[in-house]
Amino acid sequence: MEGARLNSLKIAHIYELGPQPEGVLLGGIEVALLELSKSLTKLGHEVTIVSGASSRASEFRIEDVSVKNIDLAGSMKRTWDPANLRFARQVAFPFASLAADLSGFDIYHGHFYTSGVAANVLARKYGGVAVNTLHGSYYDIWRYIEPPLVASLYRFTERTLAPALARMSKMQIHTGAYFAHRVIEWGAPADKVVTIHNGFDPREFHPDVVPAESLSDQTVLFTARRLVEKNGVDYLILAMPDIIAQHDAQLVIAGDGPHRHHLERLVEQNGLQETVSFIGAVPHTELPQYISASDIVVIPSLMEASSLFLIEAMACERPVVATNVGGIPEILNDRCGVLVPPRDVLALSQGVNRLLADRDLRDDLATEAYAAVREALTWDNVALRTEKAYAKALSRMSS
Repeated sequence: MEGARLNSLKIAHIYELGPQPEGVLLGGIEVALLELSKSLTKLGHEVTIVSGASSRASEFRIEDVSVKNIDLAGSMKRTWDPANLRFARQVAFPFASLAADLSGFDIYHGHFYTSGVAANVLARKYGGVAVNTLHGSYYDIWRYIEPPLVASLYRFTERTLAPALARMSKMQIHTGAYFAHRVIEWGAPADKVVTIHNGFDPREFHPDVVPAESLSDQTVLFTARRLVEKNGVDYLILAMPDIIAQHDAQLVIAGDGPHRHHLERLVEQNGLQETVSFIGAVPHTELPQYISASDIVVIPSLMEASSLFLIEAMACERPVVATNVGGIPEILNDRCGVLVPPRDVLALSQGVNRLLADRDLRDDLATEAYAAVREALTWDNVALRTEKAYAKALSRMSS
């Protein structure tokens, strides 16, 4: 099956959070699911995103992709929060999926851990093939964002579940090679593990996007993050005093989440109210305009897989300063961006200041960044690689 195209498949993408009828407001995984699903339908497959219910429509379509929101005794609606995947929702979601009628799919593709378990149970129940995607790992940073006992529990869970899901599933996809290699070291079968980075839509993210008019004529540093601790926005805020001491710049933060109040207080404590602005969650369809209006995109995360925001910024030909963590250096290197250590305020400010002081360097890096992603990481190419993973999974089913 390696060289042949697959016949049309019925594919269920299973994840606790999914798009709303108007699309995605927050969440890189939700965006990735929707964009991958769109590209798979272009290849002739029938794709349904199965997610937990919110207060919105239970079934709808976005272009050619079906979305089915499931619930069990109201557990999904009660735990709906687009800015934060709650633990209670993760626990309840597999039971909701097993209670729903999800028969008739060829591929049950679960994303992350509890959805990966649900996909495997559903595949065995209905005679389909289970595929699991792990969108990165917090294994190395749990100790920075959780109390010691909780961090140890989460690390044990990852170390146990990740290789177990690889053994259970017919294929396990990783969006970052750094974690794929580690899961193999933990005992996952190497022939079941494949890395497929995230992508971008070249119709939406490209160098000629008209910039957002709402951003001022000042030099703009821009980041779009779910406001949670692992995304490191506090380090970027703390870097701003050193940046504005040397350059007339402002930081624009798009996003929302449970860490927002803490970040707003951090801005006030450092007297940065005139320099740092929070614009809230930006619909993904409007994100290209904000990226294009920025002078530098900054990604200060403690950990990332193949960051969707990074790839989209590179596709818009923007210079990037990012932390050298996880899957980021798999996509961004020193020829097309600036990499700095995580949790290092001084290194972050120095990286930004270096680019602000050198317009030619910014332009050169942006040009190389665009060249690095413009063909290799489109969602259509990602879908082709995913289709090959499905072919391998199906071949294991028939052998």
